[in-house]
Amino acid sequence: MRRSLHAGCFLLAVAGLCPAPAHAAYPDRPIHLVVPFSPGGGVDVIARLVAHRLGERINQAVIVENRSGAGGNIANQYVARAAPDGYTLLMASPAAAINATLYPNAGYHFATDLVPVAAVLSSTMLLVVASDSPIHDVRDLIARAHTSPGALNYASAGVGSSEHLAGELFGQMAEIAVVHVPYKGSGLAMNDLLGGQVQFMFGGAAGLLPQVQAGQLRALAQTGKTPQPDMPDIPTMDQAGVPKYDVIIWNGVMAPKGTPPGIIEFLNTEISATADDLAPRFKALGGQAMTMTPWTFRAVIADQIAKWAAVIEKANVHAN
Repeated sequence: MRRSLHAGCFLLAVAGLCPAPAHAAYPDRPIHLVVPFSPGGGVDVIARLVAHRLGERINQAVIVENRSGAGGNIANQYVARAAPDGYTLLMASPAAAINATLYPNAGYHFATDLVPVAAVLSSTMLLVVASDSPIHDVRDLIARAHTSPGALNYASAGVGSSEHLAGELFGQMAEIAVVHVPYKGSGLAMNDLLGGQVQFMFGGAAGLLPQVQAGQLRALAQTGKTPQPDMPDIPTMDQAGVPKYDVIIWNGVMAPKGTPPGIIEFLNTEISATADDLAPRFKALGGQAMTMTPWTFRAVIADQIAKWAAVIEKANVHAN
């Protein structure tokens, strides 16, 4: 009877009516988790936490491989062209969804050459000013921008970065003219914000919250639709005066197109459990574990691509 059942399921699988199981031996060698940015950054930190815990769960090494450059496109293309066998994965972030529009000739198509495996984390950004700034809330900032169009500057980690486009979306939704000043990294942007060369900036909560708590920065708002429980005193942008403003930072794992469904299902289960295991660590970094099916994650990514495409096109943003 057991042989008959196995034979029946095999025939159904061939006919496309029964999902093929994950390869019995997978994974039988180390998995490479590719990070599109340099070591030490936010995406790298998340990737290393995930790699270590995932490796423990599946009893196999998960090696973080940093391939920075071209705004993340070098790593994205590398994974897109890798063998679809589950041994080369990408730790994706909003930059990948932004690049889908910003770099139309990147040599790969993010939406089709990579497939979603599992979401990992979501977090909010913060809109901040220096602690000695005369701007005390978002409505005050908007009023000053209306009074003196083009007089307020905001910093970012570079053209096309999440910080840049969060500022562009803010200007579009608040109907104000503010000037974007790109820097080569968030550290330089922060220095000029503290020095008064720029008036405000957006950035990930994980990087900015310590400076807010230390009294160097003043947080005017958090960018997510729902207030983060560990930041109850910081209003959302919607609460602060920009209705329906919603920007999140997310991280998730992608694989090359053609990766067997059984392997994706296995990885989704294990990475989702890994994210749940890491929830306390993520909370300390200003984020929350985000778990969902590959199909739901695909819808989130499609929404992110469309959202940032509209902002980029309206603002006429071009990559350097």
